[in-house]
Amino acid sequence: MYFPAEHILDKLQISAEELGDLEQKGIVQGLARGGRVFYSSRDLYRLKGILLFITRGLTLEEAQSRVDHPAETFAAESRR
Repeated sequence: MYFPAEHILDKLQISAEELGDLEQKGIVQGLARGGRVFYSSRDLYRLKGILLFITRGLTLEEAQSRVDHPAETFAAESRR
């Protein structure tokens, strides 16, 4: 399932500039169709998780790692 960029902006409460910045960094990849940009449901939920971790004080890289590799994160935390 794909959502227009406007839906992502509204759902995640981020600006178009922030979304563009995340796309430039390779975090998400929009799909241009008919003059509009669409993002997958995977992009939406991945970004939601990354933004949640960032609000908890993690860096973008740390947040991305936790979202992309949750099993590794859980294993590392359980060894503490």
